[in-house]
Amino acid sequence: YYNDPYLTEFTATVLSCEEAKGGYKVVLDRTAFYPEGGGQPADHGQLGGVAVTDVHEKEGVIFHTCAAPVEIGAEVTGTIHWERRFDHMQQHAGDHMIASALWRLLGGVTIGLHVSGDISTIDVAMPEGVTRISEDDICRIEADVNERIQRDVPIRCWFPEAAELAALPLRKPPTVDEHVRIVAIGTDEMVACGGTHP
Repeated sequence: YYNDPYLTEFTATVLSCEEAKGGYKVVLDRTAFYPEGGGQPADHGQLGGVAVTDVHEKEGVIFHTCAAPVEIGAEVTGTIHWERRFDHMQQHAGDHMIASALWRLLGGVTIGLHVSGDISTIDVAMPEGVTRISEDDICRIEADVNERIQRDVPIRCWFPEAAELAALPLRKPPTVDEHVRIVAIGTDEMVACGGTHP
């Protein structure tokens, strides 16, 4: 999911499968399933024909919640629910573009975001205690983001070396110290992010 968010099918070996609350927790030797994090929901799909209903990462291990057990040692095919993944990718990139516009036009600092099947939300700390954005400012933000979408600004995601990272004009500092992944959208948005983007 980091290297190729468009990968929708892969094979992997099942390392473990344990019954747990909500189903069976399955660990693979590799995965393309995005684990919930940073406000982006987990991928869903199939693993060896079994429904994957959730994916989480804990201490560097990715756990796939499956509706039924999967045989340990078996090679299985994983299939990502593409419509869900692509919807989240688009929403996440849009959230970044809105956060960038809020920062550049109004000085708003994004605290967090949440993507879901129905709506996306962005939590923003505005300067001078402002708690409501005017209709005019909302229209300015919308026009700014739509203009960038119409120009089809490029989106780049990568893991820079420490020296490059230190020199990047990030919108805000990373929340992690190691394996910092950067997303850049055009020339206006650059921030640490572990999510999927188109």
